[in-house]
Amino acid sequence: MNKTAVKNYAVEARKKWIRAIQQQAAFYGCTEGSSLSDVAELVKQLADKGVYLSADEKDAWNRLRKDIDSKGYQNTIEEVAYTWFNRLIAIRFMEVNRYLPSSIRVLSSEEEGRLEPDCVREYERLDFIDQNMAAQLAAESDEKLYRYILIEQCRALGKIMPKMFTHIASYAALLLPDRLYIKDGLVYDLTHKIEEEDFKKQVEILGWLYQYYISEKKDEVFASLKKNVKISRENIPAATQLFTPEWIVKYMVENSLGRLWLEYGRRGMAHGNDGDDLRRKWTYYIDEAEQEPEVVQQLEQLRTSNHIADPTQIKIIDPCIGSGHILVYAFDVLYQIYVEQGYAERDIPDLIINHNIYGLDIDERACQLAYFALMMKARSYNRRFFRRENPEDVPQPQVYSPQGYDEGMEYGSLVRVDELEERPVEKEVIKLFDVPYEVKLNTWNFRRLLHQKYDVVVTNPPYMGASGMGKKLADYVKKYYPDSKADMFAVFIEKCGEMLKPAGYQAMITQHAWMFLSSYEKLRAKLMRRSIINMAHLGARAFEEIGGEVVQTTAFVMAKQNLSDYVATYVRLVDFKSQQAKEDVFLSTRNRYKVRQEIYSFISGQVIAYWMPSNVLELFRICPKLGEYYNARVGLMTTDNDRFLRYFWEVDNNQICLNSESDLEAKQSQKRWFPHNKGGAYRKWAGNYEYIVDWEDSGRRIKQTAIEKYPYLKGNPNFVVHDDGYYFRENISWSEIAAGNLAFRYFPKGFTFNVKGMSAFKIDKEWSLETLLGFANSKPFSFIANSINPSMSFGVNSFNSIPIAFQEDTNTISIVQKCISFALADWDSFETSWDFRTHPLISAWSNSEKIQPLLYSDDLVDGVVATEWGKTSAPIARAFGAWERECDKRFDTLKANEEELNRIFIDIYGLQDELTPEVEDKDVTVRKADLGREIRSFISYAVGCMFGRYSLDIPGLAYAGGEWDKSKYSTYIPEGDNILPITDAEYFDDDIVVRFVDFVKVVYGKDTLAENLEFIANALYPNANTTARESIRRYFQNDFFKDHCRIYQKRPIYWLFDSGKQNGFKALIYLHRYDKYTVARVRTEYLHPLQRKYEAEIERMSKLTILPETSARDKGAYKKQIEKINKQIDECRAYDQIIAHIAAQTIELDLDDGVKVNYEKFQGVEVPREDNKGTVKMNLLRKI
Repeated sequence: MNKTAVKNYAVEARKKWIRAIQQQAAFYGCTEGSSLSDVAELVKQLADKGVYLSADEKDAWNRLRKDIDSKGYQNTIEEVAYTWFNRLIAIRFMEVNRYLPSSIRVLSSEEEGRLEPDCVREYERLDFIDQNMAAQLAAESDEKLYRYILIEQCRALGKIMPKMFTHIASYAALLLPDRLYIKDGLVYDLTHKIEEEDFKKQVEILGWLYQYYISEKKDEVFASLKKNVKISRENIPAATQLFTPEWIVKYMVENSLGRLWLEYGRRGMAHGNDGDDLRRKWTYYIDEAEQEPEVVQQLEQLRTSNHIADPTQIKIIDPCIGSGHILVYAFDVLYQIYVEQGYAERDIPDLIINHNIYGLDIDERACQLAYFALMMKARSYNRRFFRRENPEDVPQPQVYSPQGYDEGMEYGSLVRVDELEERPVEKEVIKLFDVPYEVKLNTWNFRRLLHQKYDVVVTNPPYMGASGMGKKLADYVKKYYPDSKADMFAVFIEKCGEMLKPAGYQAMITQHAWMFLSSYEKLRAKLMRRSIINMAHLGARAFEEIGGEVVQTTAFVMAKQNLSDYVATYVRLVDFKSQQAKEDVFLSTRNRYKVRQEIYSFISGQVIAYWMPSNVLELFRICPKLGEYYNARVGLMTTDNDRFLRYFWEVDNNQICLNSESDLEAKQSQKRWFPHNKGGAYRKWAGNYEYIVDWEDSGRRIKQTAIEKYPYLKGNPNFVVHDDGYYFRENISWSEIAAGNLAFRYFPKGFTFNVKGMSAFKIDKEWSLETLLGFANSKPFSFIANSINPSMSFGVNSFNSIPIAFQEDTNTISIVQKCISFALADWDSFETSWDFRTHPLISAWSNSEKIQPLLYSDDLVDGVVATEWGKTSAPIARAFGAWERECDKRFDTLKANEEELNRIFIDIYGLQDELTPEVEDKDVTVRKADLGREIRSFISYAVGCMFGRYSLDIPGLAYAGGEWDKSKYSTYIPEGDNILPITDAEYFDDDIVVRFVDFVKVVYGKDTLAENLEFIANALYPNANTTARESIRRYFQNDFFKDHCRIYQKRPIYWLFDSGKQNGFKALIYLHRYDKYTVARVRTEYLHPLQRKYEAEIERMSKLTILPETSARDKGAYKKQIEKINKQIDECRAYDQIIAHIAAQTIELDLDDGVKVNYEKFQGVEVPREDNKGTVKMNLLRKI
């Protein structure tokens, strides 16, 4: 099947059908928002156009008006559109497979290349039309004749398939568009854009057409969901439809329905068949694992007491039927069972339809297609299935949607039917406000199917989290399904179990979260009172149309009964990256695990971690858990991170306290900001120390905000301020959300911690944090942690439940301490650490002078010194060489330490067959030297020195708020006015490139300046055909601020004044030295002088262009430069308006507000246009 073609057709068909139906409705005076006239007025309007309505058409128009009033215009149009779409794809399927009773094609022609459908040319052979009427229409036009034939074909088919072809009011015929089979018409698209071969014998295509038809609606619903718009009951089908892959359908049906018959139905049958023939046909059937004698005895008793004497006794239902894919395959399996039992093949389809198969869905569109698919399946087994003396004798699939049943339309198959009322009786006299009998009967049938019990329930339920549910549905599931309310798939796990007979089987494909997450712990406890028979654990990418890791699924079969010590079979497919790969491994019988589910009771939360080795599972039973020796805590939820969290570089450094050891000390410090652990990126051992939190006066502002925001707290903020008694204590922490492997870090005293920065504290003084950290960053820990919780979120409950099979060990502690030391050295070598001292290319330069060129003497190998950055290299090159060696040494040693820890814990946990100690380079979280990165960070450090943030005379921060102390600066003097102009030529003495060149000269010496600048330029732009100074200027103009924003997490401390694309004016300032006159100084001391310099430069070049000795080539270059500068002048004039406007406001900043708030004060400012015609919004600073 060409799914791309099917998808493209279905998506476009929906749009075209809706447009065409709207146009047809408009012809009859029905447009969105218009008030509809009465039928008499319409008749008059149409008569003026020469169009006359029949009595039936007038009645149809009245019903259309009524439905638009009750359902709304858009819903009515959508309903008519999908009805005709369903009808046409149904007819297409029938004509291609020669299932049409007339055997004459209605949408296409047997004759290749012929546009006109066969029914037009052969209408005289059609027995379902009025031949006189047809002849009259044929004389008028083929199009009128065709429209008439198509409508009559639907009416004829409606006699044998009423749910597919007579659904919806008669106005569907009124709104059927014209010009259907012409090129690019609606019928033409269907017959030409999907290969005919794709319709042959493949009822599956109906499901794909349905899914793709509503795919754009699904996108709209999810876009609204992101805006916190709940999913309405009308949109549940679009939001939750997901077509089940065929092999998974076969797995579920064979292992539930097939298993039921093999175990309960073939005993003592007249034909004596032992079931082997059937078993061989079922490729996806999993044979029962070998059981203990006691279990075999339990099974024998259960199967004897619940014997199924005849296939007609079997009842199977799909309560979320979708397009019927699952029940269609169930039909095949049932057919095989009936054949095995010797039933006449012609009788079997009737028996299956009448006795075995049932289906429900909240969506009428899906029910139509499922109903049709089952009818086609019956027809495929019996070519006389439709040929009855009375069309009403054609068996009808028991498939229902809750159309007209309000409770059903709200809750679908979740409606509880404890008692079933009597079947409704059709009244002879119908009163005005009576509910139509058809609606009453449909409601009763819907409820009847929910009331009766089934041998097999099999489905792919909707996946919809509680946050997406409308209020009514959310309240309903909270009331009746409190243990599974987190998601609809989990609710249906419970519901399907309720629908089973005592010896029944339930087969489903759901998201796999219920197996692990704490939010489903109570549900798991319920399910453990039943028996899992087998499972195909699919993981991500089980559905080929869904990429990524978000939808992770499992398919399983579960018995209603609980069988003590039953051994279930699990197939682990999560590591295979495509639908096909998963199927191939399943069929290979690899990756199969046989486990007694009782073992899960020893794992906290009864997590279904079937794939762990038996010896590790046994550890859960016999060993203490981490939670007994370490106290894992959740931490602070600020309720407003933008208000209460900052990166440390945003605020006045004097308002930060880094070393409080208790909440009391923090309070006594009278500081506002304190270190905060917010989790962060994947990093092991130490680091991610970058956030601070407003914890002044024990978090007074946070607590007050929580109380005001959540009145139900009744003055107690502990709901959001979790575990504050543990703040400022040293701990081991990890990020709750981990897309890959878990990474644990040491946090010293002084930190608060966040709900996303889970933290573990010592309980027992004899157990060290180092031991915990060594184990937590080992492969065995990750293996066990991912086994009991393979989701992206690893919480404290999962942490607490991991077994401890080791003792304190001094060797382990020593290794871990070295790992922490290496990680801290790496973290502190970059200026986004608050313990940053100086740039490594400066510290490494002093080392390289002493030890040429290596930092470690033992880096001499066989007496040979590496010479890549030798004595003849520029000083900065030699400094980089020394730094590179230091990084390599740190990286290699840390990697070796991690591998040693892996060996220790692999041996302790007996995981030699599952794990190796080797660590990949990508998993070592200290950094190797990178020339481009190091040079860019060196430039950033230089800019910091230019502004006085750093000093070459003292380590660490020299100024980040408070009183300026000029005594800190003697080797290199910062810029006095806090302004560094960035121009495309050297227009100012304190131009940023000039200042940078001076900085390099001071650090590395005057004699090697040229070599150092060349090295820097080549690192920035290798192979650039420019001078070193030109490359450095290019970097400052184009890339420095982008790099700065990236490194500083879009919270820059160096702000860029930027006039626009012409690069007319640029200048940097340092946030912490800003005052209310800074903008005015930028304007008067740099912008205005630069404009004058531009004008002088134009004048100079203009004179050069008229000199006789100036070549034509040079004249062209001068003129081009003059044109560029003129554009820069124009840009500067426009920019002067905004800078003047803001300078006049003398804006003051409060550093506690953070970069985001303060930056916005200079952006989007309205200033008058030059022509005084209104205003324009402009930014003073470069947009972040």
